[in-house]
Amino acid sequence: MVDLAAGLPVSRPAVSQHLKILKEARLVRDEQHGTRRIYSLDPQGIEGLRDYLDRFWNTALRSFKARVEAENKVSKRRTA
Repeated sequence: MVDLAAGLPVSRPAVSQHLKILKEARLVRDEQHGTRRIYSLDPQGIEGLRDYLDRFWNTALRSFKARVEAENKVSKRRTA
């Protein structure tokens, strides 16, 4: 974590807390190597996050498209 924390504008305890949350969410995993912990992305967790975001954005974009199309129909009726 020292390497990771060195490049961030937050304290080491803050980095530890963030990593703990990411680990609980199964987005990262860690391995003990002597006195160090090596963190890496958890591919299964990242895949789940990506699936969620894909569903979220697909739903949001479909809703946005429907709204724009409905407004265009109203606008065309007003100008006709």
